[in-house]
Amino acid sequence: MDILPYIVPFAWLILIESLTVRWVAGGPVPGLVSRILAINVAGIVLLLFVSMMGWFNGWWPDIRNWALRDSFFLFLILKAPVFIFIFRRWGMQRIFTLHVLSNFVSALVLSMLFVYAPTVLAIWPLSVEHLNKLAESRVGEIKSAIEEYYTTHGYYPRYIWGGDIKGWDTGPSPDPLLNEGYLTAYPVNPLHLRKTYFVPRRTAGLKALWFGFKSSDFLHVRNLWEPIVEQDPRFGYRGTKMGNILPDPRYIETISPAPVDFRLEVQGRWLPGGFIYRSFDLDDDGLADAYILGVCGDENAQATIDCYDARVDRLTAIIDNRVVPYARDGRRDGVIYREKRGFISRPGQIGVLPETTENIDPETGLVIGEPPDWFVELSVGETEEDVRPEPEPWIESIVEPESVVEPPDDVDEGEEMVIDGGESGE
Repeated sequence: MDILPYIVPFAWLILIESLTVRWVAGGPVPGLVSRILAINVAGIVLLLFVSMMGWFNGWWPDIRNWALRDSFFLFLILKAPVFIFIFRRWGMQRIFTLHVLSNFVSALVLSMLFVYAPTVLAIWPLSVEHLNKLAESRVGEIKSAIEEYYTTHGYYPRYIWGGDIKGWDTGPSPDPLLNEGYLTAYPVNPLHLRKTYFVPRRTAGLKALWFGFKSSDFLHVRNLWEPIVEQDPRFGYRGTKMGNILPDPRYIETISPAPVDFRLEVQGRWLPGGFIYRSFDLDDDGLADAYILGVCGDENAQATIDCYDARVDRLTAIIDNRVVPYARDGRRDGVIYREKRGFISRPGQIGVLPETTENIDPETGLVIGEPPDWFVELSVGETEEDVRPEPEPWIESIVEPESVVEPPDDVDEGEEMVIDGGESGE
């Protein structure tokens, strides 16, 4: 843990308050720095005690979620008795002036430094781009645990939930990585909705720092996802851990207990920092031979991957009579990083059927392979027609081949058949 971002601002606080008191006093004050140091140490201890008591007892949220306005006034009130005691010989009116003025000056100077010159405080602000990269890095920790699980068992987990052990207080966690010790807890979501100003700084500036200003996009996403994050244990005890936001239709237990149903998105908005995981049984032996793992970026992420077809709840598609680990529905899915494992295998490896070197989709019996050369991930503003070369005609739907089935004997040729386009065994 880097302690400089805590020590340096505190040193600045002591310096600014000492100079302010000396200026108001009109000259040197014996033991001024030591007095100011004692006042602020006592104030911080009281602030932490009161805020943590309130947090654990549910009186108010974690102090890290407060605007500077709230924490500053609480700090001001808690420091007042200590300040009065140490400078008790100066008279109440002068003590009040010194206390209020020194704290307001230090808060104003420190907040301006925090916004406009954070490196002076040994603080390196995390931009949204840095937070997205951090989310990618942390989903890499999940991938490492999955691969370690594969090394031990010879197959991948059929599903992973996320969160931490404490979050599953109603019983044992169903998550295999938690239960078997591959992870003691899933990584903290660097983009989670409960942190607001300090880490991460969704919006820079004095308005955001002092009054807790949020962008309309952030507030909209938080209103949609917060009821889920607060009630679903896959996001951890405090709703701050990375969780799987893509339930698997094959396993009813993966559906969220929260009152709002979700499949990667809620009303078209993804959860920042949430991950997706879905396993695949390629050789129909009841064990997962492949998986797709990804993570979503911040609520305003633009360069995201269209890798999920919400119409049929699929991460794979049929293209040129082959099943590939890609699916599109013409919308951004918020996914900024994706990993595909196990879809291409060599003879003798898991996922290869006897007497063949090709993987087979257990649903359709079709070969799983690499997509055609023209099948590239769309950038923002691109469409399928922009990337597919002419004059080859484009298929009407990437999932249409899955709907082609032979009619039963008892159906007449002129009778309509209703085909269910959903995926039940991906």
